[in-house]
Amino acid sequence: MARMKRAKRWANAPKPSRKRRKPVRRKKVRRDAPVEPTGPPPDLRPFQRDGVDFLAEHNWRVLLADAPGCGKTPQVLVAMRENARTLCPAVAVVPASVLRNWKREAVRWVPGIRVQTLATQSDPLRRGHHLTITTWDVAAARKDALLAYGFKLLIADEAHYAKNPDTVRSMAIREIAGQCPHVLLLTGTPMLNDVEELRVLEGMFGTETPPMLRRLLEDVAPDIPAKRRVYLHAEIPADIRGEYEQVVAEFGDWLDDYLPTLLGDAAAAGDAAERALAAEPLAKLAYLRRILGRGKVPAAAAWVQNMRKRGEPCVIFGHYSDVMDLLGQSLSKLAIPYVRLDGSTTTEARQAAVEAFQGGDVDVFLASSAAREGITLTRAAHMLRMERVYVPAYEEQSEDRIRRIGQTRTTTIWYLHAENSVDQRISEIVDRKRSLVAQTIGSADLEHVELDEIIDVWRRIPQLRDGVPLVADNPTAAIDV
Repeated sequence: MARMKRAKRWANAPKPSRKRRKPVRRKKVRRDAPVEPTGPPPDLRPFQRDGVDFLAEHNWRVLLADAPGCGKTPQVLVAMRENARTLCPAVAVVPASVLRNWKREAVRWVPGIRVQTLATQSDPLRRGHHLTITTWDVAAARKDALLAYGFKLLIADEAHYAKNPDTVRSMAIREIAGQCPHVLLLTGTPMLNDVEELRVLEGMFGTETPPMLRRLLEDVAPDIPAKRRVYLHAEIPADIRGEYEQVVAEFGDWLDDYLPTLLGDAAAAGDAAERALAAEPLAKLAYLRRILGRGKVPAAAAWVQNMRKRGEPCVIFGHYSDVMDLLGQSLSKLAIPYVRLDGSTTTEARQAAVEAFQGGDVDVFLASSAAREGITLTRAAHMLRMERVYVPAYEEQSEDRIRRIGQTRTTTIWYLHAENSVDQRISEIVDRKRSLVAQTIGSADLEHVELDEIIDVWRRIPQLRDGVPLVADNPTAAIDV
């Protein structure tokens, strides 16, 4: 009955107008149709325009090795915009940390572009897009689907991820490159440790000497202020120094005491100790660097406080999560707000942290290696590195987060060293590698300053005099951050 009443009511309703509408003619969009901008994109700098022309001259098969900060991404996107029939559909394989930024840049430089992202293995791969952006790991897992798509252009961002030819992701990218008529490998660090890594990238083109475009920021953007490196010596708290010396002298005994504290299981600790002693040099170095990292926390916090008093925003790079936890705790004791970006930071939180810092909401940015690529922190002219890393290119990538096009002030990179420690040996290794890179592909000639004074001002700051826990006593730095 209810259904019949409802039908009657609709039957008595006013009838719609019978006026005929003009049929809507839908324009059929070709998959490789040129990208039609809907608004004016930004202007390229003259050297970037030269880069776009260089890519075209070499049939878009180029190792684009401009130094970090030169704008490799805009050059590639503009090349796509101007040659869409030839280069689209294209696939960009990028680090997961910059996936969202790549999409943002694509829309910015190519208005009207149809772009899709494959952030996970379950994301659908649809037809009809000019650009598909995915990550290195997803590309390796979904290699067959990407091969079947029929891309005309492969863009491999941070191409040094493929430095080891035997990894799954390197083999996958090499296979995709072999199928695409056009290949652009992007990396500001084409050589991390030795010349063989450069040869691996060159081999992806199937020729012995593929075209490479390498320009330093100092050469193409002379208006960018200079960068200098300053080496600071930090006084390490006595108890931390004692733990360090114990590990140097008695690594095996120290492991027996330390691992049960960390693992809470005697059998697991025994297995871990056996593995660590089998690789003793590397394991020992890692422990020593971690102990030193904790020992540098008071000095680093004092350095941040001094920068804040001077009104200077600053960025601090560290490697070990427990060390950065302790540094964050020390900054909280000093009532210094900060944001932090590390491997556990979500994409949304990552962008929020960058925007908070660049927008002036907070003056201190704590970062791990996860922040080494794809972000801009040019509000800061000062960066502190808690330790050296074995690959000079990684240091330069992090340094150039604050020194990019748009920076108007001289940038200073402060390296915190502990006297009479492995810091000195690691510095020698890094310097030798940096010299090899300079001889092979060129590098900037920077000012280096080593200060004689030792930072011990933290002793006069009540909040920092308590020090930090020993690694042996509190391996995970289980604290209230």
